[in-house]
Amino acid sequence: MGRARPSMQNIVISRDEAVRLREGYRNTGKTVGFTSGVFDIVHAGHVEYLEEAKRRVDILIVGINADSSVKSNKGESRPIVGQEQRAEVIGALKAVDHVFVFSELNNNENVTLLKPDVYLKAGDYSVDQLSSKQLVESYGGRVELVAFRAGLSSTSIIRKIAESHTTVEGPDVSHERVPAVFVDRDGTINEHVEYLSDPKKFVEIPNSFKALKRIQDLGYRIVVVTNQPGIGLGYFSKEEFFAVNREMMKHFSAAGCSIDKIYFCSHSKAEKCVCRKPEPFFIHRAEKELNVDVAKSFVIGDMSSDIQLAKNAACGSILVKTGRGGDDGMFPASPDVTVADLSAAADFLESQGRVVPERASSAKDLRAESLSTSLSSSLGGDFDNIFGSILGCAALIAQRVGVDKGLSGVDDALTILKKAAVRGLAISKKMNNLFSASGSARGCRSLRACIQSVVELLSSSHNGECQIEIVCPHDVEVEMADFTIVQMLLELCENSLEAMAALPERFIMFHVGVVDVREQASALELEAGTYAKVSLVDHGEGIEPDQREVVFQPFSSKKDQDSGGGIGISLSMAKAVMKKHGGTITLASQPRVGTNISLYFPTAR
Repeated sequence: MGRARPSMQNIVISRDEAVRLREGYRNTGKTVGFTSGVFDIVHAGHVEYLEEAKRRVDILIVGINADSSVKSNKGESRPIVGQEQRAEVIGALKAVDHVFVFSELNNNENVTLLKPDVYLKAGDYSVDQLSSKQLVESYGGRVELVAFRAGLSSTSIIRKIAESHTTVEGPDVSHERVPAVFVDRDGTINEHVEYLSDPKKFVEIPNSFKALKRIQDLGYRIVVVTNQPGIGLGYFSKEEFFAVNREMMKHFSAAGCSIDKIYFCSHSKAEKCVCRKPEPFFIHRAEKELNVDVAKSFVIGDMSSDIQLAKNAACGSILVKTGRGGDDGMFPASPDVTVADLSAAADFLESQGRVVPERASSAKDLRAESLSTSLSSSLGGDFDNIFGSILGCAALIAQRVGVDKGLSGVDDALTILKKAAVRGLAISKKMNNLFSASGSARGCRSLRACIQSVVELLSSSHNGECQIEIVCPHDVEVEMADFTIVQMLLELCENSLEAMAALPERFIMFHVGVVDVREQASALELEAGTYAKVSLVDHGEGIEPDQREVVFQPFSSKKDQDSGGGIGISLSMAKAVMKKHGGTITLASQPRVGTNISLYFPTAR
């Protein structure tokens, strides 16, 4: 009979107990090894790995990532199995002597406390790449790598289960079917920095964002696909990765280019996941989520994994000589074309005549819309001046009659008042004619296109003094004239810019989403149903609580009207327009923090 296993009570222990036991093993001359992992759904690869690790040491101690750290690294849907059950399953394996659960995101604390003779890691990279190597060697230990069977991972098993037992959805037909450019990030859009995690180190490769804007104008969706193994290896967090992306989005906005999607793989090579380039997982996902025409699409990148990705997805490939320039030698695929940088890639795509007709006509419509919106903006300025005259004269009348009890100057004031009213009627008629002549009748309009038009107008009128970010995971169509949408959003943006006038940097974010209004319907004075929610967020001076009560009232303004400031009609007009079309507008604001204006548009049916 074989040696009896200790009770599970002596196998699944605390880290403190593991440290105490490790000292005892040291005194008896036994070699102690330590490794760790999530071990969410245990499979043959896990068993083989732990058996090989045990062959190299006398005592094998395994650390199990706590549920909290797994969620931080792999998302809210993981782990599938809780930490106590995962520890018991691993502890039941013959190769494992002790198991404990730890909550840190990396093993530095474990290694510091345990000081194992051998620190074992799964992977096919070199020991020198491990950040823990120096720590282990500082007390006389060593690091060893253990090969992990290819093609096996908890993530791939979970995905296979989901694909086998759920209905596979078709493409999102709410998006027009067009090709995309799947562009790499580091080394292609920005200068390559090993494990980039600091936004301050994000440096654009010259003219990258202008080039992507040109490509977008040709009719391609812009989708970023990037491998970020530094997250899986614990070099930086997802939050740090998102901070770098936020910096990148500022450059996209400044160039007038809206990005359709960012896909990233956070796994290391050792995890053998299905989403890491050159696997075409994200391209297939974009095909469904964005209705991408993959056969007419291109992958642009600086590494052979990008070119192999294009081959695996059966789409075109463009290698740029920036970054690694294709010299990594990881995959054998050859590019369809090699160019100097993204600007040259844009030249190539333009030479292919791959402009999508529907998108080309949309670009013309957008230019016409921008022209009409610019005109309406100047008319809006006229309205401000007119109403300012009316208010100023009314104030003069009140002052003279109410204070001095005299009539000096009243006739002049009334004359000005009458002229302003006549001028107002004339401009109102002109506005109505413009609405009719512009062709901007009420119909299904793309919110993304309208917001992009606003961004272009602001960028040209303010010389890039404001950074604007657009977060629009899915485009939404609403039943309202595009002219009306653009003008309304433009006026609200101008308000935000004035609120940030004293700041060294001005930043506005548009966020577009779809919400199902049920419980809030009564409070928002809306009918229950689906609405497109456009949030406009600034970081300006904000609005005091007492002022928030009256901000939607006409002529409510804290601006100095005598100096030519606005007179407080933008929000009241916007609310009237939204109400007319079955929507509404809300405002949340904190003094010295900023303001969030949310517009609820009924979605197109």
